[in-house]
Amino acid sequence: MRFKALFIPLIFLCWDCTAQSALNKSFDRMNNREINQTISEIHKNYPRVSQRIVEISAHFLGIPYRLGPLGEGSRGEFDRKPLISFSAVDCTTFVEETMALSLARDLNEAKEILKRIRYKGGVVSYQTRNHFPSVDWIPNNIAAGFIKDITARIAGPDVEVASKWISKEKWYREKKISDITGFPKMSPEEKENLLQALRGLGESMPDEEAQIPYLPIRDFEERLAQIPSGTIANLVRADRLDKPVLISHQVFIIQKGGETYIRHAAFDSVVKDVPALEYFSRYESSKWPLLGINLDEVVDPNKSQNK
Repeated sequence: MRFKALFIPLIFLCWDCTAQSALNKSFDRMNNREINQTISEIHKNYPRVSQRIVEISAHFLGIPYRLGPLGEGSRGEFDRKPLISFSAVDCTTFVEETMALSLARDLNEAKEILKRIRYKGGVVSYQTRNHFPSVDWIPNNIAAGFIKDITARIAGPDVEVASKWISKEKWYREKKISDITGFPKMSPEEKENLLQALRGLGESMPDEEAQIPYLPIRDFEERLAQIPSGTIANLVRADRLDKPVLISHQVFIIQKGGETYIRHAAFDSVVKDVPALEYFSRYESSKWPLLGINLDEVVDPNKSQNK
């Protein structure tokens, strides 16, 4: 009996060490059990979604950037990259996976929530994926109850609206063989046929006008400290005929130590934190002008009121 009395506390001590070790890792270095432990601990310690966004997103720091790391899984018609993966992220998949893990109690639930964030109506297909932030991702996630636009609340009377006609037909028409992924045994002829099918998805899609409210760049320095930590910021660019999008990047606003940071998946780099004013100063000489940022708060659609 004396041996058992000593052994049981030791088991709990080792379990606690394992949990603490997981809390200090990035998700790409965790196994599924450690990810579930981390999600559970964060939910227990941080009741507000915005707090969980900050804590969950911190576990992506250092994960490498890769454009388009996710797809429709092994049954995808055109893109068979995994539905969920932490080995690499781009700007949007970083935001999406952070949201899903912040709203779920475990990894399995996160996978189901991620489907509803990435796809209109939660229907997994290339055609229903929220490809365009301005006319797909933002409006569909507002409709699904995952985000709410707080741009006007932060910008006040200085809020402005950017607009652009989005041509999905042209975007699909310009797809290439490299957009067909996950078919190692497919012949070149079969791939070409599949490419034509992918291009054909846009044939009946009418142009859509995007209208996005934004906090103007001239007001950044004055307003940044007012943006709640964990807010999604969408970078709104000037309308250009040679650009198919109005929003070029998605990031998180993080408030820490009295300073505002941009936490994002940096192109050709890793997920990192950059002081906000330093980050936005990089766009001052851009040939594609940055107009400002659209701001979205992540909310829990299962709760009538976010705490």
